[in-house]
Amino acid sequence: MREIEIKATISSVQSIIDILTAQGVAVSEPVTQHDRVYGERSSDGAEENTSPWLRIRTETKQGATKHIFTLKRSVTNQMDSIEHETEIADDSELERIISHLSFELYSDLTKTRQKAHIGDIEICLDTVEGLGTFIEAEKLTTEDANYEAAVEELWAVFTSLGVTSRDAVMDGYDVLMNKHLATTPQVTGQ
Repeated sequence: MREIEIKATISSVQSIIDILTAQGVAVSEPVTQHDRVYGERSSDGAEENTSPWLRIRTETKQGATKHIFTLKRSVTNQMDSIEHETEIADDSELERIISHLSFELYSDLTKTRQKAHIGDIEICLDTVEGLGTFIEAEKLTTEDANYEAAVEELWAVFTSLGVTSRDAVMDGYDVLMNKHLATTPQVTGQ
């Protein structure tokens, strides 16, 4: 499957929820997601990188926890990826397997997510610890889908929600977090 998405910063999750609700769109309850993303040792997350990325997501919803393993590989950019995922029973064992495959931890972040659906487009409202609030619109397509046509369709949904292209974000949360950490002064021991 291919996932094509767009992302933007927003000032308020609740304001988007209010717009969706007014349009008759149901919004899910919040889910906490802890994402650990792994890359090949030489991978830096740069835009032109088409190496595979592995993610272990620990998702907690209403007290129940599950672990999901995902493989992503960029097609045209970070917002356009071949994606395969499956639920796993033991995230610690999978971490050991990933290490033996010579992948290393690239990013570790936690977010709260709420979802909505407008036709076959999934809307994600995310509050990412340390980064802020975002909206994503994503569409699952065939691997040979027309990227530009899908992006145009996604932006039409954003426009209906009052989200403009001036707030667009072209990096995944993992890359955003690494950029943020690189510019944040680190406190060292005395």
